[in-house]
Amino acid sequence: MRPLNDNLLRDLAEHKAPLCLSLFMDVARGGGNHNHIRISLKNTKSEANDALDACEGPKDAVEAIRQRLDALDYDDVVGGHDRRIAVYIAPDRTEIIDARFVETGVHLGEAFRLAPLLGDLDQRPDHAILAASQEETCLYQSSGGVLTRQDVPDMPNSLHDISKFTDQQEKGNIEGFEDSGVPGSLRGEAAMATGRGGPQGVPHYSVGGHDWREDKEGEMRHYANLVINAAQHHLSGTNVPLIIAADERLYGMLRDNSEYPFLLENGITLHPREMDEEKLREEANACLEQEVARRRDEVWEEIAMSLGREDGEASKDPLDIVTAAASGRIAHLFVRPEATMRGSVDPDSYKATASEDGPEDLVDRAIIETLRQGGDVFPLSSEANPDTMMAASYRYPT
Repeated sequence: MRPLNDNLLRDLAEHKAPLCLSLFMDVARGGGNHNHIRISLKNTKSEANDALDACEGPKDAVEAIRQRLDALDYDDVVGGHDRRIAVYIAPDRTEIIDARFVETGVHLGEAFRLAPLLGDLDQRPDHAILAASQEETCLYQSSGGVLTRQDVPDMPNSLHDISKFTDQQEKGNIEGFEDSGVPGSLRGEAAMATGRGGPQGVPHYSVGGHDWREDKEGEMRHYANLVINAAQHHLSGTNVPLIIAADERLYGMLRDNSEYPFLLENGITLHPREMDEEKLREEANACLEQEVARRRDEVWEEIAMSLGREDGEASKDPLDIVTAAASGRIAHLFVRPEATMRGSVDPDSYKATASEDGPEDLVDRAIIETLRQGGDVFPLSSEANPDTMMAASYRYPT
């Protein structure tokens, strides 16, 4: 069973098969009694088998889906967090998804039904987290909520890896003297008095003295530069968002040295030792949620302004949107999760036509085509009037 996120939704949209079965199940009816889950599964499988019996699709595809459907059992669907489980079955694939949605039932067609999932879509993308401190630095990649530590050979593990300071030099600073570099000068407990003034260390504030703290600052900046360069080189070509987690001092240095184009604007200004893996994941998710909300608001604002100007760069006409999606012209699509509209799309002109007995759901067609062409899909809620089913921005004006 997998949690729903944007990557999984895109994966389902891009999956092509001669036949696709979508099951939306209420698996905890009656307060979670396990007998009700078994009854719900039995009834859903029966309804799905009836749909397969009536299907005129390729016989080998029907049989492959039926075998996968028969193999679906109680253990596969128990444990959903909110009384709903979506099951997607193709001849070569079965996906069981834990999600919140209203619709229940069975759908059989040439593509999976995705619209009901939009209301619970977690649009936080796979991402990377750079957890850095003077004591330890590591890069994680997060996919599906799981953090995986990355092996980055050219990344220093700590400031100590590159530091020119010895422990005794640090000790000298604390005691108020620096190593002058002259034979016989102060070198910790083994220092010998070689002159009338005793150990030949240089007091911090004497004329000509050298403050090692300035070198320490330079070392920190050099360390930050090596760390962020290694991280962005490792992530090059992935386009995943990067979140920095570090104390405020090192955090600022890392950001100053970064040239990674997908560095998230918000980061985590806590020392990594203050966070276990779960806390790190939660803090990163909070950063991503802010970014997703900001981007979603910006996209909707652009659509609303375009609709007001009537400049042809956006539309809320469902048939126009489906036609544009089928021809690859949708950049951003907002859809009500409960929306449905039967109809067909002409394979040559891509013109969409609504009809109650149409062979496909045009809302799902718009979602699938938008995702397949690299566009973004968002759930539509209170932004638009209740009678607005879909709204979209185009890649270029119509």
